[in-house]
Amino acid sequence: MEFIRVCRAELTVFGANLDWSANYWPAAGVSFRNLDQKARNLDPANVMKQPFLDFAKAYFRYQQGHKPTGAKNETRALRCLERALIERREGTDLQYIDLAMLDRAAVLARAQYSAGMACHVGRELARLASFLSEKNLISTRLDWKSPINRPSDTVRTGKKAQEEREKKLPASEALDALAGIFAKNPKESRDIFTTSTTALLLCAPSRVSEVLALPEDCEVWETKRDGTRACGWRFQPGKGGAPMIKWIPDAMVSVAQEAIRRIRELTKEGRHIASWLENNPEKFYRHGGCPQVPEDQPLTILETAAALGIHYENEGYCRTELLRLGLSGRDRVNSLASLNRWVHARLPDGFPWFDKQRGVRFSEALFCLQDKQLRMDTSASVFMVWKPKANTLNFDLQTREINPGYLSSSIFDRHGYNADRQNPLKVTTHQFRHLLDTMAQRGGLSQSEIARWSGRVDIKQNRVYDHMSEFELVDMLRHHDVALTLDRPLEEIAEQIASQIPMTRQEFNTLTIPTAHVTEYGFCIHDYVMAPCQRFRNCLNCSEQVCIKGDRRLDRIRARYAQVKELKERAEREIAEGSAGADRWYDIHALTEKRLAALITILEDPSIKDGAIVRLRNEHEFSPLRRAVEAKAEAGRLSEDQQPLLDGLRGLLEKSHG
Repeated sequence: MEFIRVCRAELTVFGANLDWSANYWPAAGVSFRNLDQKARNLDPANVMKQPFLDFAKAYFRYQQGHKPTGAKNETRALRCLERALIERREGTDLQYIDLAMLDRAAVLARAQYSAGMACHVGRELARLASFLSEKNLISTRLDWKSPINRPSDTVRTGKKAQEEREKKLPASEALDALAGIFAKNPKESRDIFTTSTTALLLCAPSRVSEVLALPEDCEVWETKRDGTRACGWRFQPGKGGAPMIKWIPDAMVSVAQEAIRRIRELTKEGRHIASWLENNPEKFYRHGGCPQVPEDQPLTILETAAALGIHYENEGYCRTELLRLGLSGRDRVNSLASLNRWVHARLPDGFPWFDKQRGVRFSEALFCLQDKQLRMDTSASVFMVWKPKANTLNFDLQTREINPGYLSSSIFDRHGYNADRQNPLKVTTHQFRHLLDTMAQRGGLSQSEIARWSGRVDIKQNRVYDHMSEFELVDMLRHHDVALTLDRPLEEIAEQIASQIPMTRQEFNTLTIPTAHVTEYGFCIHDYVMAPCQRFRNCLNCSEQVCIKGDRRLDRIRARYAQVKELKERAEREIAEGSAGADRWYDIHALTEKRLAALITILEDPSIKDGAIVRLRNEHEFSPLRRAVEAKAEAGRLSEDQQPLLDGLRGLLEKSHG
C-alpha cells in the first residue's frame, strides 16, 4: 500500500533512522502489541498480526506527525480494531473493516479500559474510520460515531459514587506508608526519588510531568502582610496553563523544602555532568576515576573501562563490557576524544533542553539524573544524563508484572509494607492531585481559587476532581446554617419547613419590599421582574434606594457628599467660564447634593431609632409604570374588568413613592 510506503520511507517522525521492523519504538515509547499483552516486556507472540501491523505503524506515525499527543490513544484504538478483525476470522486486512467491526471494537474498548479511557478510545476509532474513508484506503465509506459517552462526573450518591471515589483517591494506608518511608530519610537513590517526588505532589495539586520539569531554582519566597513568609514554586502548568507561582500551604512548607533539598542533592552530579557536556562539547568529562591523559592519547582496555566508570582489574570482564556498549575491546584503539564523540551521539533527545517548551535545560533541571541512577542492580553512569518520566514514578508506586510470572517490586514491597497483605498497596501520581483538590473543596476554597492553584485553564474541570461525598456536603451545609441540623423534635422541624413553603401571588404582592439587593450605600428594592434599572446605577437619585439608620455605610454617604459638593463647585466655575454643557452637570450635582444632605440629616438624627428604613422621595422621577397608568386614566376607556387592575397599580405606586 502506498500509504504505508510513504510513512515508512518519507516521514521522519520519531527519527529518520527509525527501525520500522522493530515492534517497540523507544523514541515514541509505544509497542505494537495486541490486547493479550499485559506484562511490561513485549512478548513476540503478542505482537499485532500482519498486514494490520504495518498499517498500525504507518497510521500511528502519520497521526503523531500531524497532531502529536502525550496519551497516544491511537495505539489503544488499533489494538481493539485488530482484535475485532481477528474475531471475524477473515484476516486482518483493512478491507474487512465495516460498521459492525467498529461497533465490536467499541465493545472491546469498554471491556479493556476504564470508562474515561474507553471514551477516548471511542473517539480515536471514529477518527480512524474518518481517516480510512477520506483517504480512500478502503472501498466502502464509514460514517460511524462512537457509542461510548463520556462518563458522568456529577454522581455523588450511592454505591457507584463510592466506588469512583475509591478509584480516584489514594488509600490512606499507602499515604501513611509513603510518609513513614520519607520520615526515615532513605539512602537509596530510588527511594529518595520516589518519596521526595510524591511529597512534592502532596504539597500542591500538580501533574507529575509538571513537577518533573521544575527548574533547580524553583523556590520563591515572599513576605506576607502579617510578616510571615510564603513559599511557592516557579511553575509552568501543562495543557495551556499560564506560568504562575504555585503557593504551598504553610503546613507543608517544611516538607516541600526537605523534599527539594534531597532531590537537589541527588541530582547535583547530574547537573554538573550536563553543564560540562553542554559547555565543553570537544572534551570528555573528567570525573574522579577518569584517566588523566591527553584527549587523543590511545587508551588501554582498563583505561577505557575506567573512563566509562567500569572499575575492574579483570581485562576479560572489561572487554566484555566494552563490546556490550558497542565499543572496541582492543588495546590502544579508543581515546578520550573518540569516547567523547560516542557519548555525544547517545545524549538524550533534544539535549541540552530538558523541556524546551518550558525553557528548562538539563543543567538547570531539578530532576536531571545520571543514567541508571535509579536502578538498584548497578551504579549510576559517570558520563551520561537522563530524564525521568511520569511512569518512572508510577512504576515504583505499584507492583507490576514485567514478564509472565515475574513481578517488579514497588517501594511498598522494598520496605515490607506488602509482606502481610493479600492486596498489595498501590497508588498513582494523579490520585494525589485528586486528593488535594477534594481537600480544597472541603476547606471551602472558591472554584476560581482551586482552578488557579491547580493550574487549570477552565474552571469547569474542577468538578472532575471533586470527590466529596453526599454526607460531607450535607455536613458542610449544616455547618453554615444551624437551622438545617436535625437535633430537634420532628414536630418543630416540620413547622419550620411549613413556614418556608412558597407564598401565594397575593401574599407576595402585599409585601412592602418584595425584593432587595445590596448596594454601595444601602439596599435597592427595584423589582427587576417589572423592568430593568432605570437609573443605570445612579442610586442616590433613585427613589428605590433604601438606607438603614445606624448602618456603617453612613461614612460612604458622607464621603460621597463631599465629592459631589466639590463637583458642583467645579461646575459653577465652568459655567462662569462659558463651558458648553456645564449647566447640565450643575443641575445633576445640585440635585444629588440636596438629596445627600437630606439623607445625612435623617441618618444622624438621634431621635430616629437605629434600624429604621429611610427612603427619599423623588417627585420628578420617570416611571414607565406610572406613565402607563396615567395614560390609561386619561383615555377614560376602562372596562369594568380593567378598573380593579388600575386601582391596584395606583396602590403600588402610592406605596412605593408615597
